[in-house]
Amino acid sequence: MAIQRCDKGHFYDDVKYGSCPHCSELEPESGEDSRTVSLGVSSGQGPSPASRELQALVRDERTVSLGGGGVAGPDPVVGWLVCVEGPEKGRDYRMHSGRNFVGRSLRMDVSIADDSAITRENHCSVVYDPKDGLFFVVPGEGTNTYFNGTRLVGPAAIDDGDMVRIGDSAFCFVAYCKGERRWL
Repeated sequence: MAIQRCDKGHFYDDVKYGSCPHCSELEPESGEDSRTVSLGVSSGQGPSPASRELQALVRDERTVSLGGGGVAGPDPVVGWLVCVEGPEKGRDYRMHSGRNFVGRSLRMDVSIADDSAITRENHCSVVYDPKDGLFFVVPGEGTNTYFNGTRLVGPAAIDDGDMVRIGDSAFCFVAYCKGERRWL
């Protein structure tokens, strides 16, 4: 393992990545200058970049747009995944209405960057259906997703206190929206 520093000051493992993974994910869209970065909505679920990505952009003195892809209004929290085991133990991840993609990439709605056993893109997802007020955990492209100790092979309803294990991490699910408590 050889830790390298890119021209923009990001540190990365050059054995794991051929070039700086932070810079490759932060490339400006065509027509924008290199000091303006748009951090839009990746899947209609609210801002997906991790807070540390935003902090890095601010330190780089870039103009940051937290655009909602044309969607007006707030995207309220509907629940949380709380890491109870693994490299990010103690950290919580906000769930929003609709599909919340889970993976290592900073582009995921739930970015678990420190667990290398988690698939980069769409290891699994947690879905909140606001019409019915139900949550589901859905396997993705990850090697294995375990739900309450059993390998997940299809979508399953998830409720308060249920456990999801992916990679070397375990997460406890906490629902905010349940019963009569829902966002309108």
